[in-house]
Amino acid sequence: MSASSTRWLALVHRLPCVVCLNLYGRRTPCAEAHHIEFVRGDHSDFATVPLCKDCHDGLHQARRRAFYLAHKLDDVKLLAWTNSEVERLLWETGMKVAA
Repeated sequence: MSASSTRWLALVHRLPCVVCLNLYGRRTPCAEAHHIEFVRGDHSDFATVPLCKDCHDGLHQARRRAFYLAHKLDDVKLLAWTNSEVERLLWETGMKVAA
């Protein structure tokens, strides 16, 4: 794993679960950085979303498609919510993203 991947994952783990936050208004702590799969089995550490244990377990137990349908989600929405939370965290803390 590259140093930039490690930094990115550490940042994602500081965020709340984006499903709980955006659908239920709860700031549930992140338990897992869930990898979005672009091609079956292929993923990037930079395409991860913070999920609480319940959401992450629910996603894997119900299968991704069923979880997404039940919550009206898609990969783009989850990544957009994550990017918004990263931006908020960087703004509030004054952190800078190292190259």
